[in-house]
Amino acid sequence: MSEFKTVTHSMPKKDAREKIRGDARYTDDLRIEGALYAGLVRSPYHHARLVAIDVEPALEIEGVVRVITSKDIPGIQAFGPILQDRPVLAVDVVRHMGEPVALVVAENRRSLAQGVKAVGVQYEILPAVLAPRDAISDGAIQIHPDGNLVSEYRIGRGDVEKGFALADMEVEDTFHLSRVAPGYLEPETAAAEWNSDGTLVVWVSSQKPFEDRTAISHVLGIEEDLIHVRGAVIGGAFGGKEDSGLPILAALGAWLTRRAVRMANTREESFQAHPKRHAGVVRCRLGATVDGLLVALQVDALLDTGAYASYGPAVGGAFTEIAAGPYRTPNVDIHTRVVYTNAPFSGAMRGFGAPQAAFALESMMDVLANRLGIDPVGIRRLNAWRKGDRTPTGVLLLEEPSIEPCLAEVEKSIKRLQTSPLTSAKQSGIGFALLLQAMGLGNGLPDDMSNRITWLPGGRVRVDTGTPDLGQGTQTVAAQIAAEALGLDYGDIELADLDTSRSPRGGVSCASRMTYMVGNATMLAAESAIESLISWAASALKRPPHDLRYEAGRVLIVGQEGESFPADEFVARAADEGEVLSGDGTFSFPYPPETTPQGLPVGMPHVMFGYGAHVARVEVDPAMGTVDVKEIVAIHDIGRAINPVGVQGQIEGGVAMGVGYALQEEVKLSESGHWTDNFTEYLLPTHLDVPVITTIVLEHPEPTGPLGARGVAEMSLTPVAPAIANAVAQATGKRIRRLPIRPEDLVGL
Repeated sequence: MSEFKTVTHSMPKKDAREKIRGDARYTDDLRIEGALYAGLVRSPYHHARLVAIDVEPALEIEGVVRVITSKDIPGIQAFGPILQDRPVLAVDVVRHMGEPVALVVAENRRSLAQGVKAVGVQYEILPAVLAPRDAISDGAIQIHPDGNLVSEYRIGRGDVEKGFALADMEVEDTFHLSRVAPGYLEPETAAAEWNSDGTLVVWVSSQKPFEDRTAISHVLGIEEDLIHVRGAVIGGAFGGKEDSGLPILAALGAWLTRRAVRMANTREESFQAHPKRHAGVVRCRLGATVDGLLVALQVDALLDTGAYASYGPAVGGAFTEIAAGPYRTPNVDIHTRVVYTNAPFSGAMRGFGAPQAAFALESMMDVLANRLGIDPVGIRRLNAWRKGDRTPTGVLLLEEPSIEPCLAEVEKSIKRLQTSPLTSAKQSGIGFALLLQAMGLGNGLPDDMSNRITWLPGGRVRVDTGTPDLGQGTQTVAAQIAAEALGLDYGDIELADLDTSRSPRGGVSCASRMTYMVGNATMLAAESAIESLISWAASALKRPPHDLRYEAGRVLIVGQEGESFPADEFVARAADEGEVLSGDGTFSFPYPPETTPQGLPVGMPHVMFGYGAHVARVEVDPAMGTVDVKEIVAIHDIGRAINPVGVQGQIEGGVAMGVGYALQEEVKLSESGHWTDNFTEYLLPTHLDVPVITTIVLEHPEPTGPLGARGVAEMSLTPVAPAIANAVAQATGKRIRRLPIRPEDLVGL
């Protein structure tokens, strides 16, 4: 029986009913009186100079209100989450196919479509660089004035060449990574309304409303206080909605027309002009002694961030930290370069560099084990991190990593899967991969979250989380933890809509940090709310606060057993006097200076990690070259499962996305010179492609986590592709070096 009343129990999501009934209001569902429609003229070329833009033909169309170009922007013309390198609307040059050139605003959709087509743009086509190797070659076309190298990281320890000299076995290979789209159900949307008092209300489908407000302020050249950003229901994000320009564009349209404006990308536009997972090339060299002890690792990675940086520098940094995996390697050299090309830009996507790193290293660990004749589980067990080890960035592991319990479950799962019957004429294989995923934004970045709890009449409370729920259940977790902390029923917890004009600042919803951050901030807010209630009650009862204590919705008098008052009595009295009782809590991700290595690039190091492993059983048809994933066992240590059914959903969703990364998904360039821009060509896994998923949840409580919890969202995707690739290699003897795995790579084996 659980020691908790609400936490650790599977609770229905707070927004489940409205979503199931179709009552949930996404941004494009909002009814805004008299709203105009806005759309974009987009570049048909990968790289071109803007010679002239003729807006007059569009303005002659009935219903077209305005055509906006970069010359009309009142403030800063560029934006970006790390580098301010992306124009709101193209200035002089377009750097990728689909780049916004002009914003058309019209009374209706028909006029908008005609207006977009009517804008005359004259281009001078420029040579395009579409591969990362070409971008850094001698004589390469420079996509940006400062060159094609966006960021570069190099970390290491020991002497890697001396390490390889000690190796009895050395293996080396190169891995190619595909460009992957988030594939969320709801494309990017935004709406904005200008008010006669000079304020703007902007509705967003975004992972970072407060940062959107700042960007809008800079582009419009107005104070942030004039901008109220409101979060609508979000139809999936997976990192791709950390960096959408639509809130800025909708706000620009509303500000310049003095009207309300709404925007929504088509699926084609979403593919063309919003963030992807980074494609790239990773060369990995690994050395070990004859008994399997790792002595040296060298990784050289080239990540393609496309035409604009977006979160590319941060992804490069995260990749660099994770590339050595959870292994004790005395000599390490990791070199990562993030480069511009004229491809669609890449940014944040679920896993943030870890899926790319895991595919390369976990593949190489199996290669090394096979060459040495050592069991793949055994070689990982021999080299796995232990308490007291240091990561390649110098972080001291103060707690015992839960790698050994994960490996024990791997062994059990492999033994069970080996008894599975084989489908006729197919080759069966079992493979696995260990998981290492960093949590948090990284040292040197603002990594804080503030929540508020307000007492309401009727014995209820309201929780303001200050950060958007992307569908993953953040608000449900906040409600469960608030109920637990206050001793109330789950049904007594209400959740406030996010509005930057009144919500506490919660930061970006990302980085597998939400349960950890929201939970800790909610617990602190609950403590503060109780203090607020006790203070008011003490005043009302004319007693010192230390004579009172709070318990499960009541205020008790210490030492007078049985004498208590419902909290609602004091909440109501305060309301009668015009006072609201509430408490705020701010939690900062812990980067203790005494144990956090300094002098690294901003965002390094990460100091907290998620551990796990995935085991995959596949069947390969040698005649067709197809891979059928029969089962994946997903083993995760999440510290504490706040909502077990939510954890299960996160893991199953992550596995499905991982199967797509391994076998199906790729934004690629066609022979006609166009990028994949639809779900006819871009194949997402359907329910027919998703295997049986067996989830094993381990709970080794995180000392700094809310009731011991850690994150799980990104972790559930990261090891899927390498586990499948290792299973395919066992089935066929063919080492997979490129994602997605293609039938032509396997047919005839």
